[in-house]
Amino acid sequence: MYQRILVAIDGSPSAERALGEAVKLAQLSNGTIEALCVLDRGKWPAEANPLNAEPAPAGLANDAAAAALAVAERMFEEAGVRGSVRAIDAYAENVSAVLARVADECEADLIVMGTHGRRGVQRFLLGSVAESLVRSTDIPVLIVRHDSSEQSPSQT
Repeated sequence: MYQRILVAIDGSPSAERALGEAVKLAQLSNGTIEALCVLDRGKWPAEANPLNAEPAPAGLANDAAAAALAVAERMFEEAGVRGSVRAIDAYAENVSAVLARVADECEADLIVMGTHGRRGVQRFLLGSVAESLVRSTDIPVLIVRHDSSEQSPSQT
């Protein structure tokens, strides 16, 4: 089974659900998890949010990453799985490229990530990190979609 699992987290409900799935898989396989939060601030402020909203200040992005990483650490401890957490600034590199690179570096057997399930114009403008990742790596990718009617793992 999967001995080294990389899970992408960002504090969103879909990422928390992906984290929960990664924890379950690690429990079943006695594997280890690396939870990775990629900070994406874009090359220019307009790219940080294609809908032309103000980009989040660096401090807020760091706070959100720290909160997501703390949730992951708590879930690892509660589930009794081995895991580590880290945040990486993409420095304008494509987020999916960062995830693929880190997965290769840590010799991941599986990448787990959430998807927001955007469609139409929103997907065209914002793109799909999950789709891009699947196309750019040979490592299996488990994509978890958040069901808005469910509670996230950190709320249970």
